Amino acid sequence: MLRAFFGRHKTASTWARSILHDAAHALGLKVLTVHVPDQWAGHASVGDYVRAEQPDLLVMTNVTQAQFETLPPLRGLNVIRDPRDIIVSGYFSHRNSHPEQLMGIVWHELVAHRRVLSEVDVEAGLLAEIEFSGVFLDPMCEWNYANPGVLELRMEDMVADPYATWTRALTHLDLVAPGGFERLRHAASTWNLADRRETPRSLARARRFLPPVPLRRLPQAHVAGALARFSFERLSQGRRPGQEDVHSHYRRGVAGDWRNHLSEVHLKAITARYGDIVQQFGYST
Repeated sequence: MLRAFFGRHKTASTWARSILHDAAHALGLKVLTVHVPDQWAGHASVGDYVRAEQPDLLVMTNVTQAQFETLPPLRGLNVIRDPRDIIVSGYFSHRNSHPEQLMGIVWHELVAHRRVLSEVDVEAGLLAEIEFSGVFLDPMCEWNYANPGVLELRMEDMVADPYATWTRALTHLDLVAPGGFERLRHAASTWNLADRRETPRSLARARRFLPPVPLRRLPQAHVAGALARFSFERLSQGRRPGQEDVHSHYRRGVAGDWRNHLSEVHLKAITARYGDIVQQFGYST
């Protein structure tokens, strides 16, 4: 059965994709990443595109409910985040660091939006970001949170207890499983990942010329290793969560940062544009 990850914009989807690509490499799974509708041009739907490509793991950002309903049966993850944090994170990313091309396709709306953000102050920029975020928040509002086979996750939980959340997530995707032969599976996954991780060096050199070991599921120990490899400190080149670099894709790495940036004017603008979106997703005001 197809496995899938649905990451909303600014919900740590880059971090999640890194962990999933690592697991897929260890297991020899084919990954298909879909960011924009242009990628399935020539097909009637994204579902038809996925059926044609036949991936083992689909990674899709900003999926809509209508798009989801065209997909084949799957086991999936869907990640959401406090909409206020999505807006704040989006503001800094869209102003400073987000690439203007995705899969070789220019994101023209971002180019124009970035120009606006560069010309106004932070308060006005956040107001502009509130409107721009509709492309991410509207599909999040319209999503069916009882889709069959989909495990719903919050980024806040992934950050607060990454080991428990990722163990649950990877188990749901049938990528990790407890049981016997843990040491053998760990040795196999270490070998399979050596060429990707380039460590241990002796294995990495040999792995470039020798094939992977067939492996159906990863050992539970893989979760802790993946989280260490893709920790905020490593991805941000030494910063700890909460230490900010506004020009980095990994800007701050904490939840609730909206309190440091959004004024009453911004909060009222969010309500005017999106209604009770904050309460809808169970976040406190």
